[in-house]
Amino acid sequence: MTVSPLTAAGRRVQYDSLRGWIELVERDLGPSELRRVPGATSEAEIGEITEMLDHSAGSPCVLFDDVPGFDTGRVIVNCNGTLRRQAITLGLDPATVSHDVLLDFWARTLRELQPIAPVEVDDGPIRENVVSGQAIDLGRFPAPIWHPKAGGRYIGTASLNILRDPDTDWVNVGTYRNQVLDRNHVGIYISPGKHGRMIRERYFDRGERVPVVVVVGSDPLLFVAACSEAPRYGTDELAWAGAVRGAPVEVIRGELTGLPIPAHAEIALEGFIDPVERRAEGPYGEAYGYYSERVADCPVVTVERIYHRDDPIILGCPQGKPPHEDNRFGAYLRSSLIRQQLERAGVPNVTGVWVPPEAGNRGLVVVAIRQAFAGHAVQAGLVASQAGGVAYLGRYTVVVDDDIDIYDLNDVWFAMLTRVDPERDVQIHRRGWAGPLDQAAHPDHRGHNSRMIIDATKPWEWRHRFAEPVVTAAASRRHRDRFGWIVDGNEPPNDETGDARG
Repeated sequence: MTVSPLTAAGRRVQYDSLRGWIELVERDLGPSELRRVPGATSEAEIGEITEMLDHSAGSPCVLFDDVPGFDTGRVIVNCNGTLRRQAITLGLDPATVSHDVLLDFWARTLRELQPIAPVEVDDGPIRENVVSGQAIDLGRFPAPIWHPKAGGRYIGTASLNILRDPDTDWVNVGTYRNQVLDRNHVGIYISPGKHGRMIRERYFDRGERVPVVVVVGSDPLLFVAACSEAPRYGTDELAWAGAVRGAPVEVIRGELTGLPIPAHAEIALEGFIDPVERRAEGPYGEAYGYYSERVADCPVVTVERIYHRDDPIILGCPQGKPPHEDNRFGAYLRSSLIRQQLERAGVPNVTGVWVPPEAGNRGLVVVAIRQAFAGHAVQAGLVASQAGGVAYLGRYTVVVDDDIDIYDLNDVWFAMLTRVDPERDVQIHRRGWAGPLDQAAHPDHRGHNSRMIIDATKPWEWRHRFAEPVVTAAASRRHRDRFGWIVDGNEPPNDETGDARG
């Protein structure tokens, strides 16, 4: 692994590429966190294995090589699926990383973040191969069929779709799905309201082609930046990632579009979105566990340049039934973002926010508060239901007292089942921001959805008369700290704190 001298000083993250990340994981964490699997087919087995990994807590990252039918190209999945691998991605100590460490990291990072603009370099590994004209053939790369009824091979499931606003020169990087349509065309489906779609429509309104670069093999931190909703409108995700990294992202300039391309990426597709041409795209196994409908009028990218490293690696993060990889790492960033948005909106005494991976990081938001006044819980619930981090496709917001462990869904259920009177404590608000992926909405009316806000706090008026709970979250944590060795199957500790007789 090499770290550029240009960015080495003061750098938090000690890799500059996906290959550097792989090297660190293998060196520092070993085969329990990264496995190499040769010979899995791109037509079925890579997708089947990925689904198994997504739904097995603590499962390793897997690098698929020697893919049958392809003489070049590999696929990697589940990079940020565990806390220890997230630590490598973020430049933290994997030996000491924990749930609390990640929440604290993102809270501090979001509070202190100062974007670091990318720096242009003359060359980089991404230029090891530059292909144009009739030599372009996307079928050379082992883009998987991720789900049995998918409409085709999706090369972009953890992709960076790079576009520049035509009016401000703002460069936006988003993760959108990219299906291989033929040798030199990929789909680019973008949900309504997303930054990339707003930029795209500005070009379309003028009848102009949209310059675009689709990176389908970035390092895991750039993927986090691209799929996060933390960067505000107008913020360059590459600069945001630079701030998290502690050093600027090195980029080359695209030969045709002038767009920045991460110099250490694996594969980049450069081209243009036509304002008129549309093709059928999908179905795709979407984020909430259902196939999206086939999109008959999806814009497409005509690929006019391919840049790629020798034996390149496709970074994969297919969707499907939650939780999947992006839910596991996204829970920490999104929860910290929503908490920051609540506090900036003036909601006091917020003690915690959690968007459970099991709910796809959107369907359920749990907010803990220390009640300070009548209506405090409703204020927190209303604001949280429309906070930027969860406004799109949100559904349920639950507000609890600070004696509830919001990171344990059993404890959240306890609050809901013992402190909620449905007539008094449940509100429904209509016409929230949704989109085509909301399968609970009628297929012809998917632009809006409703939100349920559940006040699961002790009623303000008689909270001091509320019965005392038999077990509290704080007590459960103490018991776990002291006697956890019993359920973990470990030997008892030598000090008295673990003595069951004490």
